[in-house]
Amino acid sequence: MRARRIFLSPIKALAVVMAIAIWLGQARADDVLTLTHQGIARTATIHQPAGLPATPAPVVIGLNGRGQTTERFRNWLHLDATADREHFVVVYPDAIDREWSYGRPIARAMPTVNGEPADDLGFIRLIIDNIIETKRADPARIYVTGLSRGGLMTFTIACALADRIAAAAPLIAPMTEYQRQDCKPAKPLPIVAVAGTNDMDLHYDGWMDPLGRLLSIPETMEYWRVQNGCTKQEGKVVQHRDRSDPTRIWLIDWSDCQGGASLRLYRVNGGGHQVPSFSPNSEEEAKKFGTRSHDIETADEIWSFFKNFSR
Repeated sequence: MRARRIFLSPIKALAVVMAIAIWLGQARADDVLTLTHQGIARTATIHQPAGLPATPAPVVIGLNGRGQTTERFRNWLHLDATADREHFVVVYPDAIDREWSYGRPIARAMPTVNGEPADDLGFIRLIIDNIIETKRADPARIYVTGLSRGGLMTFTIACALADRIAAAAPLIAPMTEYQRQDCKPAKPLPIVAVAGTNDMDLHYDGWMDPLGRLLSIPETMEYWRVQNGCTKQEGKVVQHRDRSDPTRIWLIDWSDCQGGASLRLYRVNGGGHQVPSFSPNSEEEAKKFGTRSHDIETADEIWSFFKNFSR
């Protein structure tokens, strides 16, 4: 069989070459950080956009959901694309057995290291120390986000490391009652949350588990409203993009908070255990996780919030 030749115009050929060059540059930008913690090697993938100046940059630490590989998490949240456009670094720590040890459990035991509970809070603290010491990170502009179990871990970090991070974005996860009891942030902290009202994994209205209680999203946001001292609230409906999309997003902002903090919730009415995205939702994902809203790109909304704050 004779191979067919494909001819491209000079402009199209140039576009292909540039796309390949950009892709290769981005591929080379990923690095693996290895640190020793609790006597074992722990790793994190660092995505540094091509062409980023060799100076300390804003950093977003991204935490995967339970059972998610880092690659799967990246494909769900699309944070790399936002980082490439907005010029910030993303760090993806690897959890023990793909499960974060976020504190006192309410449903199942936490992952362990050498027979002891995994110290993921200490691991994140070690990462922050490293990226500051190596001048990858602007110490005043370090942010944390995570979805599902990674969202629970994000709350733990917000409670314990409010003096090290500038803002946090817990996604599709409320706090547990134990997290609320144990939470002692050093200062008011800007928080942006995303949650679906039809989430059947980490329920919007909370849930009783064998070892404790999952708070509702309203209870969680009220805790942070009080913690941040916010005195004003306003809401609006986000513009609807697709008539076939059954979800609607209600954006609630709390303001006049102490210490320059802020609080925001994207309440996804009809949304399941997925973060909103412009990307299509497969039948398999919809069946397993519920409906995905297509009215916002979550990664873009997170960054539009984060970039307003520095520590």
